[in-house]
Amino acid sequence: MVKKKEAMPTEPDTGTQAGQRPTAGTTTGRGTTVETISKLTLGTVQLGMPYGIHNRDGMPSEESSFELLNRAWEGGVVSYDTAAAYGQSETILGRFFHGKHPLITTKIHLFPQPGDSGAQIGRDMRERVSGSLKRLGLDSVPILMLHNTDVMEHFGGAITEAFAELKQEGLIGRAGISVSQNSAEEYRFLWPYLQNDLYEAVQIPMNVLDHRPIRNGCLGMLGQAGKTVFVRSVFLQGLLYMKDEELPVKLAAAKAPLAALRELSERYGIGIAQLAVSFIRDMEGVDSLVIGAETREQVSDNLALLDGPPLPETLREQLASAFHDVPEQVITPHMWK
Repeated sequence: MVKKKEAMPTEPDTGTQAGQRPTAGTTTGRGTTVETISKLTLGTVQLGMPYGIHNRDGMPSEESSFELLNRAWEGGVVSYDTAAAYGQSETILGRFFHGKHPLITTKIHLFPQPGDSGAQIGRDMRERVSGSLKRLGLDSVPILMLHNTDVMEHFGGAITEAFAELKQEGLIGRAGISVSQNSAEEYRFLWPYLQNDLYEAVQIPMNVLDHRPIRNGCLGMLGQAGKTVFVRSVFLQGLLYMKDEELPVKLAAAKAPLAALRELSERYGIGIAQLAVSFIRDMEGVDSLVIGAETREQVSDNLALLDGPPLPETLREQLASAFHDVPEQVITPHMWK
């Protein structure tokens, strides 16, 4: 039985196919967010800028953005992902959610220089958070994540202290980290911070081809530590759908794993989209899937996928075996450029 927030005219019906689980309520400063997190977190980078290797339509208009946001909200999606770097995304969300209280996760980039003091880094973070709050129309960000994790290697202590101050002052509800690349090097310097109790929410890229957070123990550790875990890149920015003739030269190495994925999809009679969603959705320790959309219809499709059937155990085992070690240039989007 899913715990629901007491009825409010501005809140969606949370007993829907989007699915939720109880979490701690987060104060926004203009009310309190819903006390649940939807199994689907709507990714909104597409609302602020053209995004995705398989994107054919570009960025939707504000009217179309409002239509798809309304479809998500009415469908029980209470969790939304954005970032200061996502063009107009924060602004669009701020305009749409005026008077409503979703669980918004936004992210900030930091660019500290050698010799910067902790006070300087703290001031920079406060300034960036202030910008996000203004665009979102909030007094407090429910979840604030660090977007570029490379800075944690040399400035992690100061950044962590600044996050703690922002939380103590009520400018953010929860602090978090958005893992960038899943590389061994990144996890080397992030590991102590991922285990730090201050960082209550973590976002990781993971999908049927990229099992690195499973293999390196990150997903298990986060679950045991009680973190809220968001998984993005479920469709690998649309790569999972691409045909061989659509692949750029740099992604020629993707042909073999994509062919293997199509073969398994056909053998079990499960579409690639459903296969990709069910594989991540049913993993222990995963709280919400961050999936973007460019149209209202895509939101409806994604809601249906989140309500789809589980994968046969034999298929899960074959996916784990077949894609245990896919080349990094295939599963790491920043290497595609």
